[in-house]
Amino acid sequence: MTPPGRRFDASARHPSRSGSTGAARPTAPLPLVTRPRVVTVLVVLALALGGLVYRIVDVQATPDPRVLEEVSNPLGEIVVPAPRGTVFDRNGRAIALSLPAATVVSDPRIISDPHQVAAALSEVMGIEAEVLLDKLQGDGAFRYVARQVDAEVGEQVSDLGIEGIRVISEPRREHPNGGCSALAAVGRVNIDHAGMSGIEETYDEHLAGTPGRVMKEVGVDGTTIPGGLSEVTAPAEGRDITVTLDRNVQYQAESMMLEAVAGTGASSGVALVALPATGEIVAMANVARGSNGIVDCTRHNLAATWSYEPGSVFKPVTAAAALSSGAVAEQVTIEVPSYLTIWEHRFEDTPTHPDVEWTPTQIVARSSNIGTIKMALQAGEERMYQTMRSFGFGARTALVFKGESKGILPPLSEWSGLSLPNMAIGQGLAVTPLQILQAYNTIANGGVLVPLKLIVDDAGDDAGDGPVEGPAPVRVLSREVAATLMRMLTSVVEVGTGREADVEGFSMAGKTGTAWQPCDIGYECVNERNELIGRHHTATFAGIVSNDDGPALVVLVIIDQPKGERISGGRLAAPTVSRIAEYALRQLRVPAELNTVGGGRRRADPAVVPTPSTLLADQSPDSGESQT
Repeated sequence: MTPPGRRFDASARHPSRSGSTGAARPTAPLPLVTRPRVVTVLVVLALALGGLVYRIVDVQATPDPRVLEEVSNPLGEIVVPAPRGTVFDRNGRAIALSLPAATVVSDPRIISDPHQVAAALSEVMGIEAEVLLDKLQGDGAFRYVARQVDAEVGEQVSDLGIEGIRVISEPRREHPNGGCSALAAVGRVNIDHAGMSGIEETYDEHLAGTPGRVMKEVGVDGTTIPGGLSEVTAPAEGRDITVTLDRNVQYQAESMMLEAVAGTGASSGVALVALPATGEIVAMANVARGSNGIVDCTRHNLAATWSYEPGSVFKPVTAAAALSSGAVAEQVTIEVPSYLTIWEHRFEDTPTHPDVEWTPTQIVARSSNIGTIKMALQAGEERMYQTMRSFGFGARTALVFKGESKGILPPLSEWSGLSLPNMAIGQGLAVTPLQILQAYNTIANGGVLVPLKLIVDDAGDDAGDGPVEGPAPVRVLSREVAATLMRMLTSVVEVGTGREADVEGFSMAGKTGTAWQPCDIGYECVNERNELIGRHHTATFAGIVSNDDGPALVVLVIIDQPKGERISGGRLAAPTVSRIAEYALRQLRVPAELNTVGGGRRRADPAVVPTPSTLLADQSPDSGESQT
């Protein structure tokens, strides 16, 4: 202890820190540990720990696929294509089917001499070496060299044994009757076997099936890991579809239309063949002249998408409205003047004639514009409009074609003073070829509209996800009116404008049409110098072919923008209908009339059709039922 009264002297105990040994060394003060500093350090540590926890949770809850791909063993996947279903015709013959083909692929990374490989492949595949060279070079590990080549070519490529070149199996869509066969109706698939148009597109899920896959765990070098994960899913084969087309009739209709359109300098043409009692379409040919001037089949389904003014082929619809109204009778004559003026517009017949009196049958047989307008005026606007709607004009058919047009039928509230006379003769409205076919089917069926049909009902399966049955038939005309129309249309071929549509051994009824189409100035077309160059004509003939059992076929031919002297429906379309009908009748084995002598014909009764489940009231004057 330090004695009391004495001050403690550190230098006394540590001489070295004082006096004789030199001055004492200063010592650094210890840092002060204050509360703010402690809090700051704790906050920094807490934030760092929180960020780390957040990142761990984020990676676990929402992993980045790129991170997973880098840190996990990758799974190699091989897609196994599903065989696509076949499209069969009504007789079970394939229209479109898939056959094995070869696809040649390359791995440019391991091709040591691309020029030499290109030369070797060119000799086998028949492809220019310069074209192949670009597909043999680059940084990628996979490139297509040629897809879906013949299987024999693929075998020859495999036999070359070139490192970096391999051949894989890939299906190719084939068309036994050629690439033109039912191009618009059945449609086509793309290089990856997906439907692009027609039935191939509409029923793509039905036809395509579900691809299979093989999943295997592989290392970073791409080799399979022994004992690793492996999963195999077998492909589900696509289902077949049966259509109502006859493959041979389709082929002949296309060939005849190609000849007719090319021979007349026309721009396009459509031919349709149908069984009126069932609405089944037996042939649907669509041809068009390309920008190169060559006429070929077209993928555009003109039968469904093309709206045009029909002209005189529409006149039986007007006659149906007049007969149904009771204002016109089959044997009662109508005054037909040499011309008719309505709202300062002059209507005339071609050829012109003096004032006459004709029956409705004579009016239709001679294709009189004035007589047809007189019948329409007697029927009235309301009856005319309802009759057109009941035939299906202004609405799509029961077919499910993508882009099918409704045509143009203005509502009654938008009609002008010239609407009735113009529509009566097939002008001022637009229809599709399918609508005209449906109308003539209805007349042949005794006034019952049977919905058009292209897919056989049993194409679906029990799951109900395939094609289904269409709407029920509907009566739109009385049997008496339909029978009168059949007699009128028979006279067109016997003594009227459709004589060149005659088919030996059968009764032919039908109607011609030579329509003007809207052009640059009304119905007048001009060139680039604004000079008048004529009109845009469309030639049509719709024929109903019958034997002793009644109407057997309806054949429609439409040829657009023909050039030269033969531009009328009677001279151009009617002979083509005759040729197509003759072949179709033989192919479908429809017997000729037993009482036919020397090509004579008898008047046909309407076809026998199933009783419609939905009926409109008979529109004959003595039906005793109200109009609906």
